[in-house]
Amino acid sequence: MVELDKSQKKIARTLISRALERECCTFLAKLKRLLQDEKAQSCHEKYLEIYKSIQTFDKDISRQYDGLNGSRYALTVFSLFYNGILTEKDLSEFDDRTREAFLEHRRQWNLEL
Repeated sequence: MVELDKSQKKIARTLISRALERECCTFLAKLKRLLQDEKAQSCHEKYLEIYKSIQTFDKDISRQYDGLNGSRYALTVFSLFYNGILTEKDLSEFDDRTREAFLEHRRQWNLEL
């Protein structure tokens, strides 16, 4: 994985925050759809579904974002990029060397799958 210098780590922190915001927005939209679902579901059943969704989301988010430090930024950004949360446009904020390293890692991972 690519080593990030101080300026690249600052960009990575910004992108990680952006990704967290996107994930939260996506999740809240999912909850909104659940609340507006007109299926013949009792309020209690709907509550349980929402509760389980929140628990699952919380575990996923904490696994991805809790305890991040500079040594994990590159791997975290790559994971977010590989999973489609960050885009190539987002990566354009990095210098050419760093951006190309992320793109190359993605190409390699796609070949292995």
